[in-house]
Order: sequence, then structure tokens, then C-alpha cells
Amino acid sequence: MPMPNAVQSYFDDLEGPMKPIAIRLAQAIIAQHPGLKATLAWNYPCWFGHERIFSVIAHSRHCNLQLWSGARLAKDYIGRIEGSGKMLRHVKVRSPSDIDDELLDIIDRAVQLDEVDPARVR
Repeated sequence: MPMPNAVQSYFDDLEGPMKPIAIRLAQAIIAQHPGLKATLAWNYPCWFGHERIFSVIAHSRHCNLQLWSGARLAKDYIGRIEGSGKMLRHVKVRSPSDIDDELLDIIDRAVQLDEVDPARVR
């Protein structure tokens, strides 16, 4: 399923070394879970099933894969899922090699959580 124009525009408008990494993150989400819906939330690409699951945010030196229910996964991925929010956590992706099997597992687990126990996202 193609990304909505507004979401695609976010990636098209990126500049610098994080652009290809942000695009690869989006491609990984879409490849693993093509049924998720994409939209913009707080001006960033976001994917949701029952609730919001992921956002991809490009910074100057890394991209964040925001996990809207990441706090529920953090204990299983110590050192990989970062942050201290009540629900929102993130994985920093600094290079294409960071999009590895463990990150794909995190993506899968986040989607599974949304399927079996969706957490309301503000």
C-alpha cells in the first residue's frame, strides 16, 4: 500500500545523511506490516493499527523509531529501547546496520501488543 501523500512528502523533504535511514525504517515497517495505516501526527510519519504504534523522526545525527507503547517492551530490550516516558519510548537508529533482526523483532512485538492489548494513545 503506498504511503499517503503527506507522509511521503515528509520523507521527500528530508535532507542530509539521515534521509536514507528514515526511508529504510519506513520501508521496514511497511514490509513487516503492510496492513498498518500511515498518517502524520505532530508533523511526523506515524503508523497505527488499533492505536498509534510507531513514528519515524529524523534528527541531525540519528533517527528515532518512536514506540508509542514502548514502555511495555523496554524490559525485554534493555539498552536498545531508550527513554523514560510513561508509555512513549524510542530506538535510536544511526546507520542502516541498526535496522537488524532485533529491531524487526521490536517492530513485530509492538504490532502484536497493539493487536492483543491496544493502549490508548493521547
